[in-house]
Amino acid sequence: MSRKRPLTALAAACFVLTAAISSAADPCLPIRFRWRNPVDGGQLDFLFTASPFVIMPAGGQLRVSAPEPGGRLILLRDNHPLRTDPAMLLSAPERPGAYYMAFRAESGELWRDFNLCVFVPYRATGKTAGKGHDIHVEGENVGNYRLPEHSGNLKVRNNPDSYRPPVWWFRMAPQTLEFEVVPGVRVGDLVAPTEDTGLRHSELVPVCYPMWTAILRLREALSRRGIPGEALKIISGFRAPPYNRAAGSNAYGRHIYGDAFDFYIDLEGDAKSSDLNRDGKVDRRDAYEVVATIEDLQADAVIPVGGIGIYHTVGGDHGLTMHLDLRGHRANWGYYYSAGGKRNEFAWDSRRFRDIQRREEDEAKARTEKAGKTYNRPRRDPLPPSNTKLR
Repeated sequence: MSRKRPLTALAAACFVLTAAISSAADPCLPIRFRWRNPVDGGQLDFLFTASPFVIMPAGGQLRVSAPEPGGRLILLRDNHPLRTDPAMLLSAPERPGAYYMAFRAESGELWRDFNLCVFVPYRATGKTAGKGHDIHVEGENVGNYRLPEHSGNLKVRNNPDSYRPPVWWFRMAPQTLEFEVVPGVRVGDLVAPTEDTGLRHSELVPVCYPMWTAILRLREALSRRGIPGEALKIISGFRAPPYNRAAGSNAYGRHIYGDAFDFYIDLEGDAKSSDLNRDGKVDRRDAYEVVATIEDLQADAVIPVGGIGIYHTVGGDHGLTMHLDLRGHRANWGYYYSAGGKRNEFAWDSRRFRDIQRREEDEAKARTEKAGKTYNRPRRDPLPPSNTKLR
């Protein structure tokens, strides 16, 4: 467990949106925020109806827009109005520290509360240690990231840029756990509490807006098929390398890069996976409904291509869980664990990436036969159509 740090130790610039009148029964008033991803400079543009948590570099610019034509934002300092505009362009302070300002968002006579935190992230530093780099963030050793050229996996060696340690990080704090990094994805979702202690193994999180956005887009896509976004339950996000190894993952597992998450679909609210295809049982075919949706998002470039995994565990906590990551190349796997713990593998036939799948099988066949062995193509289950309503 990483040692605790006070909130004042965070390199942060915070803008807090407050309101004169607030009622939980009132509808949320949306406000649009636009800023640049601190990792790659890409444009981020989200409509928030809850408390945003915006991560941007010192001096970065943030555009805040009124929720509707004719609406106004009122900039406050010490409860005194400074500016009133439909849209405002703000700059994060150059000096790390905690900064508080305030807005009021007005729509007719309705005022609503908003909270926005702008964090200046930490840049990781590393030094070579064995076959990898020990990554330090704010003086804390996060763990060792192995160099991709030392991997025994051909795809890892062929995609070295996908296996570099994260550069930008921020530190979670109890005061920020309920804030949203993108709509519907809370800070507290990014590192799951451990099952044995109920505590988080790390307060440090790599900045990965593509992953956080992928969660949002998957929820939106599932909702179009009748699965409410809140039914997607995140059970594991970022894992520091030592914790990831303890969880049984390999040295290049995507959780250590911050661009992977494990989840299940719970429609009943009983912390168990649901029967999505309504065949009276929960098994891998329910996960295939989600896989079909993910493949569409990947093929249509809504989310980056990456790994998809299915874990069907008889007697497990949730029964059927899934994995999604953004490693930049395809990787699919399925494991069935019997009540006795025996593991069997299964596979599915891609609908949107069939040509790539066949080429990969041909390459695997050539490598196997070159080694003097017999190659057996895997038996694959068909994927269901992705345009059907599930609920």
